[in-house]
Amino acid sequence: MAGVTHIDIQESVEELEALVRQQNNVRLKERLQALYLIKNQGISVCAIAKILGKHRGTVQRWLADYRDVSL
Repeated sequence: MAGVTHIDIQESVEELEALVRQQNNVRLKERLQALYLIKNQGISVCAIAKILGKHRGTVQRWLADYRDVSL
């Protein structure tokens, strides 16, 4: 399926939910929400960008940063 994001997210859905709720920093909260949407619902980068009101390239950069930190 086109647009489906393949990324190995280490945190569980429950962990991501808790992290989103606890996060006070808006920038970090959006990034966590993107991870949550991918892990829980398998939403595409384009759909996440629309939901969060960000550009597709921004969401892709967030995911690339996550991959880099996870390695």
